[in-house]
Amino acid sequence: MKKKKKLKGMTLVEIIVAIAVFAAVSLILVMLGTAVDAQQRSARRVNKKVAVQGPIAEAQNDTNALLLNDEFDIVVAKKDSPESKVTVKGKLYSTQEFTIDDDGNKVADPDADEANLKFIEIQKPSSGSAPTPPPTT
Repeated sequence: MKKKKKLKGMTLVEIIVAIAVFAAVSLILVMLGTAVDAQQRSARRVNKKVAVQGPIAEAQNDTNALLLNDEFDIVVAKKDSPESKVTVKGKLYSTQEFTIDDDGNKVADPDADEANLKFIEIQKPSSGSAPTPPPTT
């Protein structure tokens, strides 16, 4: 009588079950990675806004900002049509640290670090004072 060799290995059902388990685990990991990536993008966007707008918003309180120029003009024009320029008036402020001099004026602090942001407070033009820019195409 011949001896049958005992086959060692996985059956087709075991292979299909293993593939299904790996697919389920992979799907969960991909979904988790996508959610983490979306959260990181959102957090970066908020951090950029806070980094840029935070000091400006804090300094927009007149007591925390140094007025550099109270008659600042911004001229905006299309590159291909310079005759359609619009001028907007505003005040130029700085977030630079300041000290109060003997006359009660705010002056830039010479001992402060050089990094500071500048922002402009724009006065809304009254009707008719600034021409309406042509529509862009």
